[in-house]
Amino acid sequence: MILFILSILPSIIMRTQTSFALPALLVVFLLMASSAFAEKHLIFLDGYLGWYYSMPPYLSAHHQEIENLPYSGFSVVGNVYTSYVMSADKQDNNVTYERVWEEVKSLQGLFTRKTENFLVIDLDFPGNFWDDAVWARTTRNFAAVARAAKKLGFKGILFDDEAYANGRHLHANYMSNFRFPKRADVQAHPENYEDWEIRESHENRGDWVDYTCYINGVKEEESENCSYRNPDHSFMEHMDKVASRFKDIMEAMEAEFPAITLLVMHGPATAHPKTNIDGHNIKPNSVFETNEYKGAMFLGFKQGIHGAARLHDLGEFYRYHTQQQFQNAYQWRKYDIVSDAYNNDLDAGYRWFVPAADRPSWSNDVGVGFMVSDYGLTPYEDDYDMANACHPAEVESRLNMALSRSDDYVIFYSDSDLSKCENNIRWLDVDVPVPDPWRNMMQGVYASIQKPFWPLYMPLLLRKHSE
Repeated sequence: MILFILSILPSIIMRTQTSFALPALLVVFLLMASSAFAEKHLIFLDGYLGWYYSMPPYLSAHHQEIENLPYSGFSVVGNVYTSYVMSADKQDNNVTYERVWEEVKSLQGLFTRKTENFLVIDLDFPGNFWDDAVWARTTRNFAAVARAAKKLGFKGILFDDEAYANGRHLHANYMSNFRFPKRADVQAHPENYEDWEIRESHENRGDWVDYTCYINGVKEEESENCSYRNPDHSFMEHMDKVASRFKDIMEAMEAEFPAITLLVMHGPATAHPKTNIDGHNIKPNSVFETNEYKGAMFLGFKQGIHGAARLHDLGEFYRYHTQQQFQNAYQWRKYDIVSDAYNNDLDAGYRWFVPAADRPSWSNDVGVGFMVSDYGLTPYEDDYDMANACHPAEVESRLNMALSRSDDYVIFYSDSDLSKCENNIRWLDVDVPVPDPWRNMMQGVYASIQKPFWPLYMPLLLRKHSE
C-alpha cells in the first residue's frame, strides 16, 4: 500500500492546487508513512566474551569500532550496579548515583549513531518482601541507575529477571518461585493448612519445582534454597506485595528518567498457568508452580508506567524458528495473557494471573519483543528442534521473523561457545575480525530495519505548497 502511494505521490502533488488540500495530504501521508515504517531496534547482548568487553572502559576505548557494528545499540554491565542493585549484601548494595556515574561516565556522548543503549541490572533477592527498609534501599538503587542512564543519553535499563544463584547471590532463586507446601504433607495433615493450600495440593504437578534448583552450578534437591515464602503471609499477599514493590521501583525510575525504556528479558509468560495450554505452547519448558514472582514483578512495572516511560516484555526463548511460532508467542504475550477467557477461572488463592483492572490497558502499555541467539539447541519437542540451526542463514531467518513480529526490540544474544556450527565469534573484540558470512548477514538484517528515506518527499511537498 505504501509503495503504491509513493509511486503515485508526484502526480498527486502536481494536481493538488488548493491551499488546504496539500497540507491535508501531507498530514495523511506522514501519518501513514510513520505507521508503516515504524523503526525496529536490534540490540546486542554478549554471552560469550565475558563482562570485560561489555563494560565502560572497553566500550569507551573502542567506541569508534563499536559504532560501526550492525546493531542499534548495546547492553552495558558494571561492577558497581549490575549485580548489586538487588543484592542483600550490605557491603555492596549501596548503589548511589555518584558511584554508578563514576563507573559509566566515560561513555557520555560517545555513541551518536548507536542510541538504543541500556544499562544492565540482574535479579537478586534483597530480602523479606515486608521489610520496608530493604525495599526502600532497593528502590533507590534502581533509581540511581536510571538517573545515570538518562545523563548518559542511554535509552534505559535492561532487567535480567533470571535467577543466577551463585557466589554472593545464593538466594537469587527466592525471586522466582513461591514455595508451596509439599503435596504429601498437605494431604496427610490438611488440618495444618489453609484452604488455599489444600486446593493447591490437588492441582500440584510436583514438589520438585519449588525444592530443586542449581546453586553455584550444583543441583540441590529437597532444598529450601530454591523458593521463598514468608510464613506469615498467603500466596495472594505475596503476589500483591511484590507487585507493589516493583510499582514503586518503576515510579522511582520514572522520577529520575521520565522517558525511560525498561526491557525485561523473561517477562510474565512463564508465570501464567495457561501459557502452554489450549494450543499456545509458548514456552514448552515452563510448568505450573514456577516463576510466580516474575509475573508479579512485571505486573508491578506495568502498574508503575506513566507518561512517556515504556515497558517491553522480551520473552527470552531461543527455539522459535517459524513464522507461526513467533506469531503464537506474540499473540499470547500481547493479547491472550490478559483475556478474561484465560484469567477468570484461575484461583487467585494459589495462581498468579493478570488482575481484571490491568487487562484493558495491558496491550497498550506493554511492548512485546523477542530474543534470538546464534547457537543450536538439541530438541526436547519436535516442533522446537534447533540442533545445528546455527549457521548465518538460519540465524538471519530467525532475526528477520522476530523483527517483523516484534513491536520494537529484538535482542541478539551471542554465545557462540554453545554453538554447534562455529565457535569464536567475537563481535565486540576489535582485535579479532568477525567472519565475513556473519558480518555480512548481520549488516543485511540491520540495514533492513532502518527507516526508509521517505522524508526526501518533504521538500517537494513544501515547495509545491509555497508556489
